[in-house]
Amino acid sequence: MPLHTTKLEKTALLLCLTLCAIAFLAPQLLTNHFQLLINNALSFLGAPFFLLVNFLLVAVIVIAISPLGRRKVGGDNAHIEFGLFGWLSMLFAAGMGSGLIFWGVAEPALNVVNSPLKHTLYPDKVSSALALTLVNWGAHAWALYAVFGLVLGGLTKNSHCSGDISAPVISALKGAINIKYQNRLTFIVKLVAVLAIFFGVVGTIANSTLLLRKGIEINLGVGSALVSGFIIISLIVLLYTISAKLGLKKGIQTLSKFNVWLAFLLLLWLLLLMPIQPIMAIAIDGTRDYLRLIFTGAWQLQSQLNNPEWANGWTYNYYFWWLAWGPFVGVFLAKISQGRPVWQYIMGVVLLPTLVTIVWFSVFSGSAIAWDKTYHAGILDAIKADYTQGLFIFFQQLGWQGAVLIWSSLLLLLIFVVTSADSAILVIRDLTNSKKAKAWSIYGWSLALGLCAFILLVQNNEPINRTIAIIGALPFLVIFILQLVGFIKECISEFKY
Repeated sequence: MPLHTTKLEKTALLLCLTLCAIAFLAPQLLTNHFQLLINNALSFLGAPFFLLVNFLLVAVIVIAISPLGRRKVGGDNAHIEFGLFGWLSMLFAAGMGSGLIFWGVAEPALNVVNSPLKHTLYPDKVSSALALTLVNWGAHAWALYAVFGLVLGGLTKNSHCSGDISAPVISALKGAINIKYQNRLTFIVKLVAVLAIFFGVVGTIANSTLLLRKGIEINLGVGSALVSGFIIISLIVLLYTISAKLGLKKGIQTLSKFNVWLAFLLLLWLLLLMPIQPIMAIAIDGTRDYLRLIFTGAWQLQSQLNNPEWANGWTYNYYFWWLAWGPFVGVFLAKISQGRPVWQYIMGVVLLPTLVTIVWFSVFSGSAIAWDKTYHAGILDAIKADYTQGLFIFFQQLGWQGAVLIWSSLLLLLIFVVTSADSAILVIRDLTNSKKAKAWSIYGWSLALGLCAFILLVQNNEPINRTIAIIGALPFLVIFILQLVGFIKECISEFKY
């Protein structure tokens, strides 16, 4: 299908920079008006979308054990391009690796300090804190990513080429629009997808820089927050630009493998250093409450909360953030998962990352909460005052080993952000058909991401970062629903005939 790719890329880049310029020149619009508008939208759309993701989680399980589960991502003739470890490393690093560092201690601790769940339903504050964190970061988020990859994976004979983000939408509206309008619709779908990806990643870079800056400030006593923030973002931009230039195998896969090994060593070190009993307790009890929330409370989440409005700022916000990342993670998963059986794809994209997420939050939050309770270290109070400092306040209690853990965590976070950003640039260039364009395309998107992240950093407001991250997700929800309809139509048409 012909498409004026230069126009698409220029339009997308211009819109992204324009919105960021408005945020810089009139920041009060973000705090006084735009954030309120997003919150109202979440109040209206959050609960229905949350229910949809619940159904999608059930759907991917059904697909894995159905005849469709024996098909290959990319079609019968597709071949596996990446080894198992490289594949798993890339999908995890692209999906949400940086978020686990940022919130590994902070989010469960915040939920302990001020428990959102009703005490009468979940009397154990610690286990319920982990359970609610896992609702935000666990199987539902990964199931959403998995669905994106399946929809774009070219599973049916009626589908277009794998990774074509507009093809399922065209399929859903086939017969209702002519070729002329199909071309326009393709342009709009890809434009909205690029906006969703861009701002979703910008929010992540800004959030991660807050944590990196806080770690350097605490450990090195750096005074100027803006200067240190600018240096950190410049380093991130440099690294993900180089990685994007090197490409999928030499750049993204290499960094992803390194980071997964570093994350494993960090996790193992903390496990060997800390008492195992509180970690096992929160893992077992928190997983039990998590399963209870999935099977009962997740279908009526607001009835489980002390304040139903809490979900708008956290759970629903997270789910629209995952939706914003969906276009890029879905296209990326479809690209790197070619040739793998669908059942293996679902196990690798949903089950394994969920288990890793449970272990990660259990080890980090379980250790920190138990240490604070035993030694009255002030970790929870520090997190309540500023949740970017909780991880470092905890590690500072551990002597020289804590210092090693701090710098290892900062390196891990830095590279996780890089692997998310370089993957996003790769997908944006795919969507805009600019892979064969000059290098300015990579440099342009790299600089735009860094510039917009710095503008957010100047605001020094983490909730605003999460709000900006879902700008593109709200309009993309319509496209996502059409993609689901198109995919279902293709499956019904194929099995019917």
